[in-house]
Amino acid sequence: MNNQLRNFILISIASLCFIANSASAESYLVIGNGANKSTMKSMTKQANKIGARVTNVITEAGVIVIEASPKQAAKMTGVMAVVPNIKVQMTTPSERISVQAANPPNSGDDDFFFDRQWGHDAVNAPEAWEAGVRGKGARVAVLDGGFSLNHPDIANNVVGAADMTGEGIEYGPNEDDPDGIFSHGMHVAGTIAAADNAFGTIGVAPEAELVLVKVLGNNGTGSFEDILEGIIFAANFDEVDVINMSLGADIPQGLGVDASLVASLRVVMNRAVAYAYKQGITVIVASGNDGRDSNADKSMVVFPADMPHAISISATGPEGWGYDPTTDLDTQAIYTNYGRSGIDFSAPGGDYELIETNPELAFSGCAVGSTVRVCYVWDFVFSVGSDYNGIWYYWSVGTSMAAPHAAGVAALIVGENGGQMHPAKVKAEMQRRADDLGQPGKDAVHGNGRVSTGY
Repeated sequence: MNNQLRNFILISIASLCFIANSASAESYLVIGNGANKSTMKSMTKQANKIGARVTNVITEAGVIVIEASPKQAAKMTGVMAVVPNIKVQMTTPSERISVQAANPPNSGDDDFFFDRQWGHDAVNAPEAWEAGVRGKGARVAVLDGGFSLNHPDIANNVVGAADMTGEGIEYGPNEDDPDGIFSHGMHVAGTIAAADNAFGTIGVAPEAELVLVKVLGNNGTGSFEDILEGIIFAANFDEVDVINMSLGADIPQGLGVDASLVASLRVVMNRAVAYAYKQGITVIVASGNDGRDSNADKSMVVFPADMPHAISISATGPEGWGYDPTTDLDTQAIYTNYGRSGIDFSAPGGDYELIETNPELAFSGCAVGSTVRVCYVWDFVFSVGSDYNGIWYYWSVGTSMAAPHAAGVAALIVGENGGQMHPAKVKAEMQRRADDLGQPGKDAVHGNGRVSTGY
């Protein structure tokens, strides 16, 4: 693919770019030897004595956040490491459509954009709905960028919201999106649990409840601190069953990056994810969009996808679905990370390989119902945008889109089993229901299989 086309396709990136400088000029994570109140109290007291400004205490992760000299903080008793409060940066996708588009005459449901949601067919969501399995009794926390709480596709399913960034929960205009109409977080939330309300789109689990947690700013940047705090908030929120994180940080091993930094960040992220797991929460994360074989290439650590208690999701997608709706929906996406040891399941994330294999078809017009778009766009995932200056919907592509399909399936499983299901049992049931694609058993692309409702 030439550079012009590569720049044209902006992937909704689950793997956030690592930026070596701290989130603020003097902000550091002081990681304790233990994650308990006594250690945090001791470190906070010592930090105050050295004149540090303590800006946050995340007890469950064993971290205090300070503004002070890291050398002084490292001398405190009970400190394992002091690391920069690193910043991450998320890129944004392209292609949008407003709600005013005509209702496709062949809609399979009364939500008028349902025909565009091929991913739901791939995971057999409509079959589960017909059996009465719709996610009722399950609660999913979405850790992402800003949200539009009044968007008609999600408003009635939202039971809680919190902002860790200081910007406020609502998504709005920013440098990367001056019109304020694409919200990565809304796209993810809508894929999981957009209501079946005769409007817009439908989520995989349309009766699941949503807890929306903003851990990335409207421009896609966030701090390691905010992500940790978001995980703990969701874990402590009443009756959350599933956490979805279509985000992460690719941190290089070597290449001038201090190995102790990587090891320390791994410890603290693992603490946070493990805490959620111990609270009975299934943690589902995007594997990343580097097209990297994690078994062969050990140059990166992906946070939180590489954490032991996280379920890592790779992406699948069709090639030319807008032209031929019978095409295979489960091919390996061109961008997805993969690797037998690093992938637990695959799920629909969309693809743009058609541009490389058949550019003439890719840029010709294809119609689904009454809507015509260039053909490659129909291979993307269609979901909710924002409600800033109108009601918006978007096509997007990435493992960011795959993870919420898996989270929706997990919510259906939890709801079907009466709620409050141990994450080990949820994962086992996901594995039992998954379609075993690729090589028999666990493989590098699909892990334990492409997620399915089992109906």
